[in-house]
Amino acid sequence: MDHQTLALLGLDKDSLGAVFGVVGTLLGATVAFFGIRYQVERQHKEAQLDYATKECGRALLTLLRQFRTEPVSDGAWTEIVADQLDALKLTSPLFRDKALRERLAKTVSILEEWHYTVFDQPNRDEYDAASPIILAVLKHAIDCIGTHRRGEKIPEPNAAFVQAQNNISTYWDWSSES
Repeated sequence: MDHQTLALLGLDKDSLGAVFGVVGTLLGATVAFFGIRYQVERQHKEAQLDYATKECGRALLTLLRQFRTEPVSDGAWTEIVADQLDALKLTSPLFRDKALRERLAKTVSILEEWHYTVFDQPNRDEYDAASPIILAVLKHAIDCIGTHRRGEKIPEPNAAFVQAQNNISTYWDWSSES
């Protein structure tokens, strides 16, 4: 820049260095601010994923233990199952992967209607027959969370998962016809 341009801007040679210093400082601060903001958001998303994985995993493992035991009529068994299903309903939406969220929602739906998973005739909703199917559905959900956490694509529904969905659907079709 020549002397006339500097004079038009109201600057002399001595203050030009200060202007460049202020502009550089502001630019550096802006870049640092957005860099830190990006890191904080990334850490927040990672913490959210850790929390969802931990809580969903805990709920699924508790359900796995519950479905290995015979339901008792005092209501405690059913209450534990309901509590864990509520935990799954609250934490599964925290996952960013749509396919995983949908698979967990279908798992919850199956578990809410677990006694119809072996439906093949009216009034047949026995626990003993449903238990292996439910255990396989729960193991599949655990596998889905594990593969997602490793960054892999979630597996296709296993045979028990598909059978449970079909049997529940068959039950409701039969129920609506009756």
